[in-house]
Amino acid sequence: MHPIIFQTNFFTLHSLWLFLGVALLVSTYTLIKLSDRNSLKIQFLSENSIRIFICVIFIARITAVITNFSAYFYELSTNTLLQLFYIWDKGLSLWGGVLGLLIAMFLICKKSTDQNFFKWMDVIIPSIIIGLAIVHIGTFFDGIGYGKPTGLPWGVNFANPAVKYTVPIHPTQIYAFIYSTIIVSGLTLLSQTEKIKTIEPAGFIGLLGAIAYLFFSFMEEFLRGDDTYLLLGIRIPQIIIFLLLIAVAVIFYLRYYHKKIGITHFLTKQ
Repeated sequence: MHPIIFQTNFFTLHSLWLFLGVALLVSTYTLIKLSDRNSLKIQFLSENSIRIFICVIFIARITAVITNFSAYFYELSTNTLLQLFYIWDKGLSLWGGVLGLLIAMFLICKKSTDQNFFKWMDVIIPSIIIGLAIVHIGTFFDGIGYGKPTGLPWGVNFANPAVKYTVPIHPTQIYAFIYSTIIVSGLTLLSQTEKIKTIEPAGFIGLLGAIAYLFFSFMEEFLRGDDTYLLLGIRIPQIIIFLLLIAVAVIFYLRYYHKKIGITHFLTKQ
């Protein structure tokens, strides 16, 4: 566990930020390649990059504050209010950022007459997942998102006071890296098959990737040992992931297997 890669009196390089930076570069490269392969103009994203960035940061921060409310509002003062704007304190929600990106893309595509939201999802979702795989390595080194105690031979010890266990625990971050990599590999192979290429309407690869990632994330939550808010004894993040999984699964069903409900027209007109 190495939360800090490099440190001087003037600068500190956190492992999480390092891997996040690498993830952004790899995701961007993947997005460019997939966009070109799917005849999508990457200029569309660059032209709207500021709006997308603002939406991602805003929702990622809001989500982080809501899910860690007591950490930000331990007292009501000017200082605590100012801390809401300190986005460099690693207080950005991964799920919030992804949600912010999808919301931004949906709104921008709806305003454009020649852009298909679901076609963009076929290239954005795999790019996001490969980025998340890299970020999970960063969370492992940073010691966040850790698991419960385990007697399995691959259990790890974290020498960090922020980790509440002193016994071997599940390396859930590594689990997430593994299933993220498998999902991306599967989507890549699947997208190259002739049968998948002929599926209409667009969005099959993107929605399938989202369902797979959400499912494994939901299962991962059973092994998580880090503190979070509970509702009826269930982790709040797990509830959110479950609701997102159901929502995406319903959209997938309506878009590809059900043709007789009114909402299907809305889901398939792009």
